[in-house]
Amino acid sequence: MGSDKTARTTAAPAWEAEYDLVRELLAQKFMRLSFPARLETELRERMQRRAITTLRENYWMLFIMAGAVALVILMQFTVAGNWIGPIEDLQVMLRMGAIAAAALLIMTICAKASALDPYYDYYVAPVAITLLVVLAVAPAFLLDETLRQRSTYVVIYTLLILYGVANMPLARAALIGFGSMGISALVASRLDVRFDWGLFLQYFLLTNLVGLGNGYVLEVRERRLFLQSRLLELEKRQLNKLSERLVQLSREDGLTGLANRRHFNDTFLLEWERARRERHSLALVFADVDHFKAYNDNHGHLEGDRALAAVAAVLQRVATRPGDLAARYGGEEFVLLLPNTDLDGAGEVAEQLLRAVDAKALPHKASSVGKHVTISIGVAAVVPDVHLAPAQLIDRADTALYQAKESGRHRVVLCDRC
Repeated sequence: MGSDKTARTTAAPAWEAEYDLVRELLAQKFMRLSFPARLETELRERMQRRAITTLRENYWMLFIMAGAVALVILMQFTVAGNWIGPIEDLQVMLRMGAIAAAALLIMTICAKASALDPYYDYYVAPVAITLLVVLAVAPAFLLDETLRQRSTYVVIYTLLILYGVANMPLARAALIGFGSMGISALVASRLDVRFDWGLFLQYFLLTNLVGLGNGYVLEVRERRLFLQSRLLELEKRQLNKLSERLVQLSREDGLTGLANRRHFNDTFLLEWERARRERHSLALVFADVDHFKAYNDNHGHLEGDRALAAVAAVLQRVATRPGDLAARYGGEEFVLLLPNTDLDGAGEVAEQLLRAVDAKALPHKASSVGKHVTISIGVAAVVPDVHLAPAQLIDRADTALYQAKESGRHRVVLCDRC
């Protein structure tokens, strides 16, 4: 129990610090694409999960789009099912289509395998780079100028998917996009083919630049949505914490930290019914600080509060079992609720309580009983049945306490037949 309270106490400042951090990040007009380490890790994991889910659920759209591109090309360069362009171009297009289909198939298979989710970057990046390089360089082998120019559209579509639909962090998408551009330029420079560098720079570089702008807007939106959801989660935690605290305050005495009378009454009725069903004894120990008004008059109310808190701490230590309840009954009066305890057992607890308060040896100048703070204790116990009311047990314990006071205070009285 104590360790749980300590954990909650130490966790609260961390929540508050993160709450302030999230609000500060949301307030930024131009958001940087980088968060503190823990938030950044959570965001990247979220983006990766979404990217995998998107690929896993919509992979068929990629094949449809690839098929549509192939169909458009065939319709433009075939008549009555016959290829009207150079046969070499058909061979190049078939090879490009086979490589593109293989790349899409590899990504689909990897995305479908949940065991490969942690390695998402390791299979998407090389597959995407290979696909882009092939789509950029292979058209250099085409003889038909129109076909060569139209093949660049496939690269543009692929880059737009990379920046806009793949749900990748912008830095990673840019690395793939510009990396593919650099590798394509290097490969093309080493091939003995006619390569249109002007067209290459026009469509590849411009598409990457447009993709950067589009990707930045999308990632900022993703980051803001993440921060907003995080803020809602933190506010929910804080509300739950506040709710728990309000419940605690409604059940706890503010001065001593013990259960208050309301909580005692609720628990007492529950334990009464449980004891009645199970035919177990239920005991009450009433304790009252001797001459407490005189203590306040001589030592001051602040010292009086400290004395009550000290007695309460002793009661809390005596209530050792999980079902035991120590409560402040009112003023300087305290009560111990002891389920499944008979009169003799409750008497032993009361004697232990009396000795523990004496051991505190809190000075009491105005006491007629001793030089230190003492208590008087009344004890009662019953086995509840249909012929008894809960108030009768309270009356018996209170009567025993009254007898303890009347017979000289600083003692324990058991209500055997009171």
